[in-house]
Amino acid sequence: MPATPGVKVAVISGGSSGIGLACAHCLLTRGYQVVLLARDMDRLQDARAGLGPDFAASVELIPTDVDDPASCQAAIETVTHRHGRIDWLITSAGIVEPGMFLDLDLAAHRAQMQTNYFGTLHLVQAAAPVMRQTGGRITLVSSGAAFLGIAGYSAYAPGKFAVRALAEILRLELEPEGIVVSVAFPPDTETPQLERERRNRPPVTRLVSEKAGVMTAKQVAEGIISRAETGAFVLTLSGPIAFLARFHSLYGPLFAWQQRRLLKRLGLQRASSG
Repeated sequence: MPATPGVKVAVISGGSSGIGLACAHCLLTRGYQVVLLARDMDRLQDARAGLGPDFAASVELIPTDVDDPASCQAAIETVTHRHGRIDWLITSAGIVEPGMFLDLDLAAHRAQMQTNYFGTLHLVQAAAPVMRQTGGRITLVSSGAAFLGIAGYSAYAPGKFAVRALAEILRLELEPEGIVVSVAFPPDTETPQLERERRNRPPVTRLVSEKAGVMTAKQVAEGIISRAETGAFVLTLSGPIAFLARFHSLYGPLFAWQQRRLLKRLGLQRASSG
């Protein structure tokens, strides 16, 4: 697909479903050429079809494994060769496998850190040298779980905490290069991944997560894109997450106390039913 003069190019990982695909739709309506990255080509093709015939010519698909730095480098080189530029990078690829720490094996911890943090890092490391030539935006997708420790997310939250830290440093270092960095903290979002996650959440995680509410992928994507366009760094999309972004250090001790009470209550329930 040859470059179209004057058309901005957006690259989105996790682009075959969920928040990534919804972000693609938002940027397509803004006139971007969109490159979707995901592992499975069949799912990418289904995603492009789902965006509708009006956008088919503006959507490019590149099968990419964000866990593999060579795959990410190859994808970015392909985009650069075809379009000569990247104006917006959105790192939306992520996985979650909840579970209590004593029930999870090391493989679950490694897999989630690999995709959620290193999958983000691999793409940014490949794309940033290209983007410094023309400037642009990098938006990292973290999670509301990146502000406080939540029981049941010992394998998931550390990677999202790390994404948050990476974003804070990239913001400082890439600003002189004309690259505007932002980081999004979506709440639970109605996606195929959330459906799978809900089935595996420990009871305490389920009780805590229900309080934060749920948004659609479209709502989250519109919030991410519109707020990032203003130059905002922290992109919070719901009242509870905005509260955490501002007051997590103060709220942390109370939140931990609340979770201890829940864990104690759930422990007593297990003991009485045994």
